[in-house]
Amino acid sequence: MQESKKSPHSQALYSQILNEIREHILSGDLAVGTRLPPEAEIAQQHQTSRGTVRQALSILVTEGLLERIQGSGTFVRKLPSKQEGKQQQPPAKKNVGLILSQAGDELNMDILLGVEQVVKPRGYQLSFAYAEEDPQALAFDIARLRANTVGLIIFPISNSSHDSSIEQLKTDSFPFVLVDRYIPEIDCDYVVSDNIGGGYRGTEHLLILGHTRIGFVCSSRGGLLTTSVRDRWEGYRKALKEYNQVYDESLVYHNAPTPAPDPPNVYDDIMTSADRPSAFLAVNDAVALGLLQAAQRHRIRVPEDVALVGFDDVSYAAHLSVPLTTIAQQRKELGGRAGTLLINRIEGQVVGTPKHIQLPTNLIIRQSCGARLRISSSSFDGRE
Repeated sequence: MQESKKSPHSQALYSQILNEIREHILSGDLAVGTRLPPEAEIAQQHQTSRGTVRQALSILVTEGLLERIQGSGTFVRKLPSKQEGKQQQPPAKKNVGLILSQAGDELNMDILLGVEQVVKPRGYQLSFAYAEEDPQALAFDIARLRANTVGLIIFPISNSSHDSSIEQLKTDSFPFVLVDRYIPEIDCDYVVSDNIGGGYRGTEHLLILGHTRIGFVCSSRGGLLTTSVRDRWEGYRKALKEYNQVYDESLVYHNAPTPAPDPPNVYDDIMTSADRPSAFLAVNDAVALGLLQAAQRHRIRVPEDVALVGFDDVSYAAHLSVPLTTIAQQRKELGGRAGTLLINRIEGQVVGTPKHIQLPTNLIIRQSCGARLRISSSSFDGRE
């Protein structure tokens, strides 16, 4: 495996420079052999740094639209014909790429393991990179890995919509699969958890336990614009409606940081508010942990005074001071199914319309919800 990390830059200016030069080349406004202005001049024109310009030009070099000649400058290359393009495929034809959203995250790591377990036995090598939730880095990694692979698996960053680099993959019919999150504006292959079902089941469980004021807490990163988060919220709303409870926007908290910072912080504010809900559904286990720690700082008992349900079932969830009731995802299976779908698409075993795969989620009942039932887990796939 190969790993790559990129530093953040201005997404708006970066995209503007990249798209502007690409359009001028493809339209013929910049003829073959044309020397581009120096990086410093381009940076001054766009009121940005040379680093931003350099990285935009690097992607165009990777795409084969530009070439750098040491001591002379950057020039427009001759565009290959379709037939030449076929003859100039990268020699490593059995490489696939994986772009993860962030390093060190348990979900990302399990997805990586799941992909590895599938692609290697089928004869493919895997290169991977971390976008670190940065649109600029994601675009760079897509361009770099695309030049050396025959397909990509992409964990979209939070708040992805109308992502031009991913849209370009679809326009060019380059095989790719999204994992964990999808982008509503781009109809493509994806593998995700049944987040609506998971959000519904977590909320339903708290309703059955007698709670009527249930808060929904999501992280400050992306919020409800991230599809996995929005779908969990939709499941939360669906359960409230079906159990004849009024949806209250004031019980939806959008700004919980992960990991939780040193106190005092937003978790303390939530836990000590005068109209605190009697229970919370957290968008993930990291948020649930932040709530639990805040409760303990203020001597608020979990689950006697407030009940908690998380989402993910990360490795530490069962070992907290109050073991966490949570919604489990099949994290490695997400990667495995994405890897299988990608290779089947590459090899022509899957053709036609995009495939949308949802994996069931499981409710894992522990102590934090206050349930007295002796049940370890139950399955729910979100269907009526």
